Amino acid sequence: MIQSLKSQFLESKDSLGYNTAIDTIRKEQYPQLKDAIYLDHAGATLPAQLLVQRFSADLYSNLYANPHSKSPSSQATSARVDSARRKVLEHFKASVHGEWDVIFTANATAGIKLVGEAFPWTRRSSSATDSMANETRPASKLTILREAHTSLVGLRGLAQDAEGCFEIETVSKNQLEQRLLSTQVKAHRSPPSSTKSHHPSPPPSPNASTSDLIGTSSEMLEEPVYNLFAYPAQCNFGGRRFPLSWTSQIKSQLDTSTTKNLVLLDAASYAMTTELDLSDYSKSPDFIVVSFYKMFGFPTGLGAVIVKTELGPKLRKGYFGGGTVSAITSDEPWQVYRSSIHGRFEDGTLNFLDIVALDLAFDSIREIYGSYSNISPHVTALHKLMYKSMKALKHYNGAPLCDIYVDGEDQDEKIMESQLVGDSVAYGPILNFNLKRSNGKWIGYGDVDRLAGMKNIHVRTGGFCNPGSMQRWLNLSADEVKKNLEAGHVCWDDTDILNGKPTGSVRVSLGAMSTVEDVLYFISFLEEYFIDHSDPDAAALSEDLIGETIDIEDSTASTPVEVDSLIIYPIKSCRGYKVPRGKSWPIAPHGLLYDREWMLVDDVTGGALTQKRYPRMCMIRAEIHLEQNVMVVTHDQDVNGADNNRNKNRIYISLDDMPAESAKRPSTVCGDCTAVLHYSSPEINEWFSKFLDKPCHLARQPVISQNPATHLSSADKALPQPTSGPSRFVKSHLNAPEGAPILLSNESPFLLIADKSVECVRDWIDEQDQGQGAVRRLANVSEDLDKKLRHEFTSDSFRANFVTKGQQLGFEEDHWVRIQIGQQVFDILGPCRRCHMVTIDQLTAMKNTDVFLALSKNRKSAR
Repeated sequence: MIQSLKSQFLESKDSLGYNTAIDTIRKEQYPQLKDAIYLDHAGATLPAQLLVQRFSADLYSNLYANPHSKSPSSQATSARVDSARRKVLEHFKASVHGEWDVIFTANATAGIKLVGEAFPWTRRSSSATDSMANETRPASKLTILREAHTSLVGLRGLAQDAEGCFEIETVSKNQLEQRLLSTQVKAHRSPPSSTKSHHPSPPPSPNASTSDLIGTSSEMLEEPVYNLFAYPAQCNFGGRRFPLSWTSQIKSQLDTSTTKNLVLLDAASYAMTTELDLSDYSKSPDFIVVSFYKMFGFPTGLGAVIVKTELGPKLRKGYFGGGTVSAITSDEPWQVYRSSIHGRFEDGTLNFLDIVALDLAFDSIREIYGSYSNISPHVTALHKLMYKSMKALKHYNGAPLCDIYVDGEDQDEKIMESQLVGDSVAYGPILNFNLKRSNGKWIGYGDVDRLAGMKNIHVRTGGFCNPGSMQRWLNLSADEVKKNLEAGHVCWDDTDILNGKPTGSVRVSLGAMSTVEDVLYFISFLEEYFIDHSDPDAAALSEDLIGETIDIEDSTASTPVEVDSLIIYPIKSCRGYKVPRGKSWPIAPHGLLYDREWMLVDDVTGGALTQKRYPRMCMIRAEIHLEQNVMVVTHDQDVNGADNNRNKNRIYISLDDMPAESAKRPSTVCGDCTAVLHYSSPEINEWFSKFLDKPCHLARQPVISQNPATHLSSADKALPQPTSGPSRFVKSHLNAPEGAPILLSNESPFLLIADKSVECVRDWIDEQDQGQGAVRRLANVSEDLDKKLRHEFTSDSFRANFVTKGQQLGFEEDHWVRIQIGQQVFDILGPCRRCHMVTIDQLTAMKNTDVFLALSKNRKSAR
C-alpha cells in the first residue's frame, strides 16, 4: 500500500526537489535511519555519513592546537576558524567585506543571551541636560513576539534582574502588524521629512520629532534610546513563518530622532531547511542567531550570532574571558578589548574542533544535495503531503482525528498552495497537533509518544519551550498554567491532560533526508492505532455487571469473581512479592502495608530509578516476612531468571531499620518532589549498585506506622496512623477524594487486573503474529525465548496488587464502580494510564513491544 501511494505521489505535480533521488541519498548517507522513522528534525537533524567520515579523516590527517597560541598547529586552527566564519557569511549571503561579523557560541540560546547582555539598554534615569533637569529619560523597550522560543522570552530576565529598569512587551503577529499599519497611515498624513538612517546614527537636531515604540515623548538626548524587537523567523512550535520584511518596516516606521529599534532574529528553526538571505544590508536584522546542529546534525554544541559590525561600539561587555583583551593589568581595573566584535565576545578557547567540522559541513551538504536551496522544495512537498493526509483522517462518524494547529480560516490554502521558495512560504516543515477520539475526547500526547516509540517512530511531545504558542493553541490561561503546576504537572513529565485540556501536544518535523515513506508510514500508524472504526463505548458486556457493586471474596469462596493473587512491591520498580495463599495482609490508608515504601535513588540525579530505564530492576525481589520483621532482598544473575547461589545474592533489611531523620533529603518520583530517608549503609547500597551497574542507593518513605493493622481477612483492627503527613497524593485525573495519600506508587494506592483481560491481550498478540507477521523488536532474544515470551505472557507485566479470576468477558472491570474484598470496600478511581512498563517481561528483563502494540490497537482508550 505504501509503495503504491509513493508511486502516485512521485508521479504527481506535488513531487518536487530531489524526492526521486532521496532513496539513494538515504541509503548511502544515513544508515542510522534503517528501520527508523525520524520526525524530529526541528529538534535536531541528522549528520550525513560523508560529513562524519571527512571530519574523522581531517582530524587524523592534520594537527590542530589551541588557536590562542602561535605555533604552526595553532595557526592551522586559526585558518580553519576563519574559513568557517567566512562560509557562514557566504551561506547567509551576507557581505564578507566587513559589514558583518560572526561570533561563535555554544548554540542559538547562548547567542541570544550574549545579545541581551551586550545590548545598549537605557535604564530609567534623570537627564543631565539642564533644560531637562526635571525630565525622566525614556527607558529601552524589549518587544518579544508571542510565538517566540523560551530562549527569546528569557531576555526579560535581564529587565527583572535590573528591577524593571526597562520595559517589556509581548505582542501577537496581528498586534504588531496593526501597529505598523497605524504608523504607516500617520506617516502618510504627516508632511514629508528628510530620509533617516535605518541603523544607529549620531543624534539629530534638538528640534527633531519625538515619539517612539512605546509612545513616550522626550527631547533630544546625546545618545538615542535603543529598543530591541526579538522574534523568530519560524516558530519552532508549529512552523509558522513571520515576515522577514518586519525588520525594515520597524526601522522605517518606528525609528525616531531619539529612539532606534534594533532587531534580533531567531533563525534556528528557519535555517534548518531554508536559506536566509542577508544580501540587502539595510533590510536585514541587526542580530541573527543560529544553531548548526539544526542545519547539519553535526557538530552539536555550536551556534553563532551574525551581527552588523557597525554595532560594535554600541555593544557592552561585562565579564571578559581569555583571548578577548589586547592589554590588561591585574592590579588596576583596566583592560582594552580586541578590536573585532568576535574577538571581543568569544570568551575563552573556542570549540575549535567542532568549527573544523562546520567548515566541512557546508561543503558536504552541497555535495550531497547539490545546493542547500534544494532542501526547501523537497521538505515543502513532503509537508503538504503530510498535512493533506492528516486532515483526511476521520473516525467512523466523520469526526476528524487530528486537531492541527495552523493559523487562519484559509489554513488549507496556505499549506497546500504556498510558494515553495522565499519569504512567501507560510509554514516551515513542521506540524503540531493533538488527537481526538470519535467522541471528542482528547488523546494524551504521552500515549502517542509511547506508542510511536514502540514502532520506532521518533516524534517530539510536550510544550516545545514555546510558552506563547502552547498557551494560545491549547487555550491555557496563565492561571491555568500555574494551577497545573500546583497539581504536579511540570515540563517533561507524562501528565498530558488536566481538567479536560491537553497540557502539551505532538510535533512532527521534516528534514533534508526525510522521505515519502516516512510520511506515509506515520499516516498509516495514526490510522491503525488511533482511528475509531466503531463506537468505543459500545463494547458488549454482561448487563448485570454494568454500574453494579461487585463482591470479590478470597479464593476459597464460591463467588463468580475471586482474588487469584495478592501482590506487593516493597521496592518501587522491583519484582513483586506474592502473598502466600491463606495469609492475610495489613492494609493502610496509602495502600497495602510496605507496598512501594522503598525505592532506589540515582546517586547523580537524586531521582528514583525505574524499570523503564533500568529493566534489570525486575530481577530484584523483595519479600516481606512480617513474623521475622525483615525484608529479604535477592536477585537473579542470569537473564533467564534462574537463581544463582541465592545465599550469596541476598541481603536482609530490618523493617525497623529506619535511616536517621538527618538522612531526609528531597528526591524526584514521577515528577513529584518528595522527602525520603536515604540509607547510608555501604553494604546495602553497593549490593544494588553492583547488580544494576549503576551508582545508586536505597531510600524509604515511611508515613505509616509499622504495627499490624486492618487486614484483607476479616480481622477487626484499627487502621495504622501516619508517623508524618503524606507528601504524595493520588493523581488529579483519577476520581479520588482530595488528599488521598500514596507512597511511591505512580498514581494510585492499588492496582487491579483481571486474568480474563490478560487472556484477551494474549489472544490479540497471537492474532498480530499470525495475521500481520508483526515486526518483533526483541533485542538479543533467541527464537525459543521469543516464543516463550509470546505464549507465556502473564499478568505480572501489569504489576497489579490484585489479580482476579472468574470474569466471563475480558475488561468487565472497566465498568466496576466498587468492589469488596473481605470486609474491605474499594472505590474504583479510574483506569491506569498505559506506559512502557508493560513491555518488560518480569522474569527475563527483556522488552516485548507486542503487548503494548496489541493494547494500543485494540484498546484505543490508552488504558
